[in-house]
Amino acid sequence: MAGSALRRLASDQPVSRTAILAKKLALASIGVALLALAASHARGPLAAFVAVLTFSPTRAPSPGLGLLLFLIALVIAAGALLTAFAAMGSIWVNGRRGAKQIIVALLLLTLFIPYPAWLAYSTGSPALLADISTDYVDPPAFSADPAIEKARGWAPKPLDPGRAQEQVAAYPDVKPVLLDLETDEAFNATREAVTALGWTVLDEVRPGGEARPEGRLEALTWSPALHIPIAVSIRIKPADEQTRVDMRVVMRYAPTDLGSGATLIGKLTEALEDKDSED
Repeated sequence: MAGSALRRLASDQPVSRTAILAKKLALASIGVALLALAASHARGPLAAFVAVLTFSPTRAPSPGLGLLLFLIALVIAAGALLTAFAAMGSIWVNGRRGAKQIIVALLLLTLFIPYPAWLAYSTGSPALLADISTDYVDPPAFSADPAIEKARGWAPKPLDPGRAQEQVAAYPDVKPVLLDLETDEAFNATREAVTALGWTVLDEVRPGGEARPEGRLEALTWSPALHIPIAVSIRIKPADEQTRVDMRVVMRYAPTDLGSGATLIGKLTEALEDKDSED
């Protein structure tokens, strides 16, 4: 009888409003995160629909929309976590129900863990660099042609030479590539490698002999998750009896590229070295 009365008394207690709010905030954070991914990778009619919803002046959503939405999702998730802890205290003090809502909220918030955990595992503690180059003294330039800038979406700022040592400490393997190829051959090999990597070529200037010994390629790629634009400038020039390939990689928006710039340079370096060993 006493046990039944206690159970009845417990069931009569109202559910903590704070616990309900924590669950709603957790659901909202997941929804906004999914919206961020959808907006980042929207194509065709879906892209036009997202553009209209976000008042974009073009038929495509802003390239930074996915990042903005994901940051909002993280803020909401942080609020949900704090609210869940507050609900635990409220339940402990007032004896209200709400444990189920808190558990659901915490389980939903764990969905945010895999991506940051993968980033931490794959990048460690990356430097706050979003612009890196194999040549800090004379980095490869980006085209100032209005048509190229429009296709790229922005004009990267000049590289800060004062951060060279920071880059060397963070990414000691980011170095120029020396190929045992003629400049024309090296340009062709670089063009093929860029295409094979799936980057979009925006501009190219072939080397033109003594009058124009250097060749140049500019490409655009995107981060895999949030589709953040990454600009790549590549310079191919003679170096004694070899050809030197320099690269500069700049990520838009983010204060750090989480090591993606070094990864892209590493991929292109490996592809060029493979082509060099074939010849």
